[in-house]
Amino acid sequence: MAWYYAANKGTVEHKDFPKEDPLLGAIVTPSQKAVIKYFWIVSVLFLLQIILGVVTAHYGVEGGAFYGIPIAEIFPYVITRTWHTQLGIFWIATAWLASGLYIAPAVSGVELNGQKLGVNILFIALLVVVLGSMAGEWLSIKHLLPENFWFYFGHSGYEYIDLGRFFQIALLIGLFLWLFLMWRAIRPALKKNNEQKPILTLFLISTIAIALFYGAALMYGKHTNLAIAEYWRWWVVHLWVEGFFEVFATVVIAFLFARLNLISIKTAGQATVLSATIFLSGGIIGTLHHLYFSGTSIIVLALGSVFSALEVVPLMFVGYEAWENIKLSRSTEWVKKYKWAIYFFVSVAFWNMPGAGLFGFMINPPIALYYMQGLNTTPVHGHAALFGVYGMLGIGLMLFSLRGIRPDIEWNEKPIKWSFWLINFGLFAMVTFSLLPVGLMQT
Repeated sequence: MAWYYAANKGTVEHKDFPKEDPLLGAIVTPSQKAVIKYFWIVSVLFLLQIILGVVTAHYGVEGGAFYGIPIAEIFPYVITRTWHTQLGIFWIATAWLASGLYIAPAVSGVELNGQKLGVNILFIALLVVVLGSMAGEWLSIKHLLPENFWFYFGHSGYEYIDLGRFFQIALLIGLFLWLFLMWRAIRPALKKNNEQKPILTLFLISTIAIALFYGAALMYGKHTNLAIAEYWRWWVVHLWVEGFFEVFATVVIAFLFARLNLISIKTAGQATVLSATIFLSGGIIGTLHHLYFSGTSIIVLALGSVFSALEVVPLMFVGYEAWENIKLSRSTEWVKKYKWAIYFFVSVAFWNMPGAGLFGFMINPPIALYYMQGLNTTPVHGHAALFGVYGMLGIGLMLFSLRGIRPDIEWNEKPIKWSFWLINFGLFAMVTFSLLPVGLMQT
């Protein structure tokens, strides 16, 4: 594959795309290679989250010890649980950000000057946010921070936005840097005005939304009324995570499936438009089901619970059509390279329906909120939706990107095969045989 520098344009352009791979056949650019270290961090954070989940669950059995070892004196339950939930957001978001930085130059066929530098700066910023916020939360819980520092550098006390205000601002700045890098990489492809422009436009819009809507985490202050603070927290958890992440997931999967010729670009475009329409018409209303304990009226809660359950519909249809096409495409050599990445994408569509839809709707109606909020029925939805949908997508995107970075390497796929089935069965077993029956008994 030939490539050359066009000095007068300040870009790296790709030539001679291989006919057998319509998406990732171009030469790997410096910024794409720089993305690899993100995936190392993803793997480390994923492993650490699993360990902290084991410890946190075991505290429910043995109290302040882990098989007789009194580790709660150093890592009490509140810090292991905080880190467990926060690391889930961190490693999933890192996988998504890294995959976006990899996909954008592959789509446009152009690498602008300074892109690699931006990728490296963002990587350092992510490390500062992850390590700094975790250290600050531990110091805050152990009462080792000065009295006025906990809000800015310690533990906010609000789940999923546990970070101190300084690290929240740093994370928001990092997201804007990511948005800038994505925009400058996608812009050349948008100028081509071909059939992929509608889906690329939605891809860019969802990227903008992910960067902007984390700003809701900054809408409460140190002494804000709890009901108001919870309102803005749910803007982050629902509109940012469950809403715009949902649209981003649909757009990315539909786009990659279309570029792999598993579905038509027209179908991909329709699915993404449907997803965006459902979110814009119902996602904001869907947020209201979280406001039960803020005194919201029952009719508003009912509308919120129904509309929030509708957001999973488009991705399910994309996954279904993709699965039908996978069965017709297994003989194609270049599709086989992405087999397990595609399988993770299909598992996203599967878990989206029961995890985000069924188990979410189970605890959303007002009467369910009254009796079931905070019981083990809540982590049923949390694990099946957050990990089942966004976690599986993060792993799939990581495999997809790594496969494209070194397409010449023959992978030993047995570990990936075992990992795929064990991860999915493990999640199914945890939800079906543990969390759900315990939650129903509690109810």
